[in-house]
Amino acid sequence: MADTVRYLMEEMVPELEALEERGYFSRAEIRAIVQRRQDFEYALKRMAALKQDYLRYIDYEGRLEELRCARRKSRGISGKKALAEFCIIRRIHFIYERAARKFRGDLGLWSRWLRFCQATGSRRQMSKVLTRALQLHSGCAALWTHAAAWEFEANQNAAAARALMQRGLRMCKHAPQLWHEYFRLELLYALRLRERRRVLGIAAGDGELAGEEEEGDDSAAAVAAVLNGAVAGVVYRSAIAAFPGSVPFRAKFLQLLAPLDFPGKAALEDAVYDSVARDFGDSPEAWDLRARRHVLALPPKPAAAARLAAARAAVGVYEQGLRAAPSPAMLALLLGFLQQQVAALDGSAGAARTGSKEVQDVAEAAGWLRLRTQEALEEASADGLLTEQLRLDSIAFFLHHGEAHAALTVARAGTEAAPRCAALWRQRLLLEAAVAADHLAEGSGAADARQQQQQQRDGSGAGNSSEEESEGEEETEVALHRGAAAAAAAAALRGTAAADLPQSSAAAAQRLEEVALQALRAVPSSDADGAALWLAAIGVLAGGGCSLPGLAQLVVDAAMRQARGPVQGGLGAVAAALLTALHGSGGIEAARPLYRALLPLPPAGGDFFRCLLQLESQLFSAAAAAAAAAGSSGGASSSGGGEGPGSGGAALSARQLGDLFEAAADAYGGEDVQLWLLYIDWQAGRGKPDEAAKVYWKGRKALAAPAELEAAYQLRFKVQAAA
Repeated sequence: MADTVRYLMEEMVPELEALEERGYFSRAEIRAIVQRRQDFEYALKRMAALKQDYLRYIDYEGRLEELRCARRKSRGISGKKALAEFCIIRRIHFIYERAARKFRGDLGLWSRWLRFCQATGSRRQMSKVLTRALQLHSGCAALWTHAAAWEFEANQNAAAARALMQRGLRMCKHAPQLWHEYFRLELLYALRLRERRRVLGIAAGDGELAGEEEEGDDSAAAVAAVLNGAVAGVVYRSAIAAFPGSVPFRAKFLQLLAPLDFPGKAALEDAVYDSVARDFGDSPEAWDLRARRHVLALPPKPAAAARLAAARAAVGVYEQGLRAAPSPAMLALLLGFLQQQVAALDGSAGAARTGSKEVQDVAEAAGWLRLRTQEALEEASADGLLTEQLRLDSIAFFLHHGEAHAALTVARAGTEAAPRCAALWRQRLLLEAAVAADHLAEGSGAADARQQQQQQRDGSGAGNSSEEESEGEEETEVALHRGAAAAAAAAALRGTAAADLPQSSAAAAQRLEEVALQALRAVPSSDADGAALWLAAIGVLAGGGCSLPGLAQLVVDAAMRQARGPVQGGLGAVAAALLTALHGSGGIEAARPLYRALLPLPPAGGDFFRCLLQLESQLFSAAAAAAAAAGSSGGASSSGGGEGPGSGGAALSARQLGDLFEAAADAYGGEDVQLWLLYIDWQAGRGKPDEAAKVYWKGRKALAAPAELEAAYQLRFKVQAAA
């Protein structure tokens, strides 16, 4: 090993001397370079040399070359380039060559070497590296593409590039990207020929000009065909014969054509679209590709009228596809296209000048697109093509355009068609509440308006005004009341799932309760969507002043059917939300029947236990504080008869509340850190630091990962005590 390293180091002497003589590095720097290179060489000669050893060596030499280039510029070193200017680059190639011999199967290493050749302009070395890489990795399509691009762009050799692409297609028969690159190569070659003829002042042979030159001349016609991309057309036909069953494969050819501009482009695009129409009559992807052709032909910032015309043409194609092969996928593509066009118009509306014709055109186009969307949804619903996701998208579309009643109609039909879809039930429940609140607000506004009109008619000053003025004032008052009511309903809807319904809305509340219970009976709370529906139902019923016992019974029934709830989310979160709603409406005495019914059952979830313990511990603390303020000697901490202010019930005794904490710890003590912290805070809050410490040690033993508990306990108690 030492002899080999010494030999390699001796070979570097002329290079290092040249670098010193040219003034790139000092004698001390040369010594440092020698030492570093020697270390790298010894690393490469060990038995288990790694690829990283070679890469670190290459990186070091690369930084050395960057320093040399910088010093050449800063120190004004000039003159004919000699050994000092290329020795480091040559050294890096030498390291790459040794690495490639050892790790010949590593494509990443070959790619890195090729990139280095290109970056340093090592043309001859690039050809050698490509040849060796293709010999070892003839099945890699990217290498064939790289080699063809190098010949075409760097060496200006289109024939060699074409030969490489054809050979690559023979070696990589299952690489569709090679066909795309070959197609692109022929297009670029045709454009290069056109540009060369233009510079030389030779006619391009387009259209009538070719016929004027020499009618019937086969050679002129052949030249014109090549210039217009005929060879690329042959490549496309061969490509679809090799890969006949893929629409995205053919769409890629259109993407390659899009940025180019030459007379034969339209004919090539027609050939692609015609082949798609011929071979994929039942494919939604194919119909989508053909329909979007009309929009892709638009300029970057089209006028609204032009966009509308293109959209009409595209929608016509989609409709043909729905008639030929009706399917939810086809409908989804149509709806997605319509919504994209609406969004595009919304974006362009802000740039138009107010009052201009463009604004009117935008409004007309947007109106037609929204109307066509609604018609498509209605037709699809009649044909049974609407899936759950399409129904949800339809609801979102109508809500975006402020049509809550249309959205509710879709939601009702959706829950009838898919009664176990939690997302549809949730949307329906929220919409039922919103529409009910809107009706009630309108009714309240109309009643106020009628009362105001009566007061005006009975007033003493009413006779002094004319009949027309009275009618105008009445209409104004009605409009004002209606506007205020609508604004109030909208604000309430934004604040909660359901707007606060007045006490006189018993029928609306009963309707909401019926819909909520129907939804919850159809959808279990076990998964995330089901839990979200239950939480929405609780928010709607609680905000609407509805009765909650029926909902509580459903929660109990659900707990009986499950084994054990999760620490967070699931039925536990539902039970916690319902406990909070019951407590908010009727105090602790309204919440206790629910949690007492759930305690004997399998644990509902960690959220449920934390919620009930927070409610009871807060009531306990409030009762203790009230007793202390009144001069009570025992307080609520020793006996359980006290009542918290505004609690609606008596606080539990310390023993009863402790039993609840212990039950929660038995159920979730191995996972729930927050439960133990709540337990510790309660013990500390009632003046029992020793008990709090016992709970802490018990929690450390119970938790599988007690680090979070330890950190929180130290922060809350040890740090506070030290302060």
